[in-house]
Amino acid sequence: MKKIYLLFSLIVIVNLSFAQEALVKISPFHFVDGTFYTTYERALKNNNSFTLSGGYHLTENGDEYGWMGELQIRKYVVKPKINSSSESPLSGIYAGLYANGKYFLEHYEWFRENWEVEPYYNENGQYQQGTGYSYDLIDQEYDIKQIEAGVVMGIQMIFSDNFSLDFFLGGGLRSSKIDNKPTNVEFYSPDRGYTGIVPKIGFEVGLAL
Repeated sequence: MKKIYLLFSLIVIVNLSFAQEALVKISPFHFVDGTFYTTYERALKNNNSFTLSGGYHLTENGDEYGWMGELQIRKYVVKPKINSSSESPLSGIYAGLYANGKYFLEHYEWFRENWEVEPYYNENGQYQQGTGYSYDLIDQEYDIKQIEAGVVMGIQMIFSDNFSLDFFLGGGLRSSKIDNKPTNVEFYSPDRGYTGIVPKIGFEVGLAL
């Protein structure tokens, strides 16, 4: 079902991309994390725009996966001299609000200590009372569900009327719910599964249509 939803989302984005005053972008940084992440942005009236983003995460030979979606509302406030030649309404310095939701299925491997070893026969055939300890390798599966909202600001430059670079930073508040959480795992900002204030930094490249 998740794969069908992802395919449907990509088809919608491709269809929308034929509209004027629009951008289709990808995030190169997400590839390092095993995630394909794409964004569609369209201009509105009064130097406003909205963006719809979606991504699919797949690693560990398919054992770990996830999906994510985000909505942004932007207001373009200044067109810097470095990109003043572009007439696109999606070019300039902007500020905005964002909200997103994410889901991940992950695995965590750890060793469990067994302090009581059952009685056994040694190499000489002598009976030995079990003592000491042994280890079991445990592969634990757990789910991460999180929502996040905050503010963002950045600069988007469009060159030759079709190639775009979008640099942004900001931050927001994230709430995470973890099902079957491993007892010996802690999550720190900005890790998946962390609850608290988190940064939002990145850049995207794309095409203006």
